[in-house]
Amino acid sequence: MKTTMHIKVDKDIKEKSAKIAHSLGLSLSTIVNASLRNFIRTETFSVSTAEHMTPYMESWLAEVGKDIKAGKNMSKPYDSAEELIKSLVK
Repeated sequence: MKTTMHIKVDKDIKEKSAKIAHSLGLSLSTIVNASLRNFIRTETFSVSTAEHMTPYMESWLAEVGKDIKAGKNMSKPYDSAEELIKSLVK
């Protein structure tokens, strides 16, 4: 038997969640039901505060990775902060 549940959610959260669910070919109702089933199964609730990288940051890190592999734009290792600072003020 199905029942209706009314919950209050920020409009922005609902819209973003529905858009992501749709892009996965799922309804928001399916996502909520799956989350509740997982909650029942595990009797746990977890929240992640991990930030996701922006597309700009991902592309920047890809460029840095290429530079590292090519040995470009690399500084030598320093034995102390003083040695590093001296190299920067030249």
